[in-house]
Amino acid sequence: MNHLTADEVLQDRLRGIVEPVEIRDPSGKVLGCYTPVLSPEEEELYERAKALFDPVEMERRLASEHGKGYTIEEVMQHLKSLETSG
Repeated sequence: MNHLTADEVLQDRLRGIVEPVEIRDPSGKVLGCYTPVLSPEEEELYERAKALFDPVEMERRLASEHGKGYTIEEVMQHLKSLETSG
């Protein structure tokens, strides 16, 4: 089998990918498929995290009219407003 050597730029682009992904050119033409190789530890962590995520519940929450999401900045501002000055 032939191989390519990934330079730093390509490694940065592929870092963090944990499932097979198509690689396309700018016009959308499929160039190939990249399938990452995870260490046993990485695979276990990924599977544990995946088991905690419920796509149906996420869709329900997104569709809910009860509340909107907040940015991290909004959360931090709210937390700071709760601090008592002493």
